[in-house]
Amino acid sequence: MLAPGAARAAAPATTAAPAAQATAGAPAKQAPTVVTFTWGGGLADQMGALPVFRRYHMHATFYVPSGLVCQPSVSPGCTRFPYLTLSEMRQIAADHNEIGGLSVEHIPLTGLPVAEAQREICDDRVNLTRWGFRVTDFAYPFALVNHTLQLLTRRCGYNSGLGTGQLRGAGLCLHCPRAETIPPRNPYVLRTPIEVASVGTTWTPATFEKIVTGAQRHGGGWIIFTIHDVCAHTCALGVTVPELTSVLSWLARQAGHGVSVRTVRQVIGGPVRPAVGGPRPRRIPPPGVINSRLTAVAGGVPACFQTARYGNNHATFRYRRRGGPGGAGAELITVTHRIFGTAQLLPVLDLGECAPAVSAGSSYTVGAWYKSSNPVVFNLYYRTAAGTWKFWVTSPSMPASARWTRVRWTPPAVPAGASALTFGVALTSDGTMATSRYSLVPVRPSSTGLIVFGAVVAALLAGGVAAGVLRHRGKAGPR
Repeated sequence: MLAPGAARAAAPATTAAPAAQATAGAPAKQAPTVVTFTWGGGLADQMGALPVFRRYHMHATFYVPSGLVCQPSVSPGCTRFPYLTLSEMRQIAADHNEIGGLSVEHIPLTGLPVAEAQREICDDRVNLTRWGFRVTDFAYPFALVNHTLQLLTRRCGYNSGLGTGQLRGAGLCLHCPRAETIPPRNPYVLRTPIEVASVGTTWTPATFEKIVTGAQRHGGGWIIFTIHDVCAHTCALGVTVPELTSVLSWLARQAGHGVSVRTVRQVIGGPVRPAVGGPRPRRIPPPGVINSRLTAVAGGVPACFQTARYGNNHATFRYRRRGGPGGAGAELITVTHRIFGTAQLLPVLDLGECAPAVSAGSSYTVGAWYKSSNPVVFNLYYRTAAGTWKFWVTSPSMPASARWTRVRWTPPAVPAGASALTFGVALTSDGTMATSRYSLVPVRPSSTGLIVFGAVVAALLAGGVAAGVLRHRGKAGPR
């Protein structure tokens, strides 16, 4: 690969001299054209592309959402997940392909508060950098971008941001340009044809060839193909290995006609800037949950909460303003046809806008009010240092109640590395439940425990050894 500083200098010129200006009698020189293959979604099936790129000595850009990366040390069941593992990402980079950012959780960013969008973009780059990757380029999830997201992408240290669908290709956008310019008109919205096999389009190797030759014949430039999957058979958003092989074989034969294949970084160039994290989440005042009384609503759901269902069942959710105890709002949940799984309402699993922050190793008491036709449980989830949400623990069963009942439960200490906690009251069988007034309260040391601790310290002081013990506690104890 070219070094970042050399990439811009090595990129081909933006335009080629018109044939009319060529030396009389000399054959017209074809316009230089750069082709880039980008992969989005962080899916494990993309590993099927590596042998093909290796065979033709070509490289690609893989945009990866760090929060979906499976790490065997954290998630032992990586073989059951569809996403890349950290070791697979390192293999991709070892083959001289580029690793780029795609937000932490791979969610649409345009509707998020600015601080949360900044965490998604910046913290993704922090994660990837911490894992040892040189990260300079970003792709907007689902190609949804606005001016604010462009500014945040730049602020987070990226040199470019990828969009899709702004160039001609696959029979769409017939009045659009045929290629991006080099350097691009706006590096924070790199223009590309529509994503491969998206919006009902059918792509064959001839589709790729037609887009590239169209650019060659009209001034050259930069063609960026965006692909999601490597599939065994024809699929939406993907290509098969034979199709990819055919395209790269054809491109290899075009090298003598001014066509080259490069990564985004090789074309954009620029420095590898220091990684900067997003803004720290705001402190949530007691009772420790934003909109705990469910009185504010957004899109028919209590603000800063989300409905969730998993397993094999059917669930419906209905919000009732002032339907909870003391005039609070309430969410009514009905589960039918249950074979397994639950349904629940819980604070949003995000990077800090709504999810309550916690300290690893500390203890907290979760609380809520409910009434239900059947027994319920608390389900708890925690956020890892990388921003991944994981199921943690389920409480003992709590009995059905025809009247509003307040329930609290203290789970074990928060796991190491956890930075936030969220929870819901869930039905464990067919039935109806209403829930309201959530709380998350730190567990304070009891007065008895403080007295005992004081007595121990006094005894150590009397023995002349307390200073050494306290110095050791300062280094290794809780902070």
